[in-house]
Amino acid sequence: MNIVFDFGNVLFEWNPVRLIDEHFAPTSASPTTSAALADTLVNHQDWLDFDLGLVDAATVAGRSAARLSLDRAHLHTFVERIPHVLPTIDPTIALFNQLADEAADNGAHRLVYLSNMPASYAPVLEARCPWIARFEGGIFSGRVNLAKPDAAIYALAERVLNLIAAETLFLDDSPRNVEAARARGWAAEIITGPQSARDALAKHGVTR
Repeated sequence: MNIVFDFGNVLFEWNPVRLIDEHFAPTSASPTTSAALADTLVNHQDWLDFDLGLVDAATVAGRSAARLSLDRAHLHTFVERIPHVLPTIDPTIALFNQLADEAADNGAHRLVYLSNMPASYAPVLEARCPWIARFEGGIFSGRVNLAKPDAAIYALAERVLNLIAAETLFLDDSPRNVEAARARGWAAEIITGPQSARDALAKHGVTR
């Protein structure tokens, strides 16, 4: 079976509010302020363009700073800092490594990734986390100018990663991304934490 991992909230914690609190504190007035900033920063076309690889960190910081009345240099530092401090979800990484060991031993499954990730973040994560090299291959949105849940990125993954839809299991934290994968004929499960990843793999007969 082909097992396709998302990165955010599957292998890495993606919590913009926490990242904002850590970087901007003590200037952040309250958790509500941090939540509002996270929402307006990340859930905007500027950030989507960053994920798509259409703009770089300096550009998204400049646009967002102007739009949100923030200090441009400080926001740029925040944007560039993210991949260096993005927390790993170690229990799920341990599970991935177990699967990678099994794949190396008997080739029972293939491990690949499909992640919405700015192009500049990808090499930082690859350097930080040697286990990423254990994937047979993968796609970061910023490197191909496509992002989930666009059907085109799933089609690209099928071609580039040699995925047969009926033999593919996708693990992602986003219901929209999971529904898009299912529309392609992939098996797909919403991941909410390490236990749900274990449960998903067991449900589809990958693990016991």
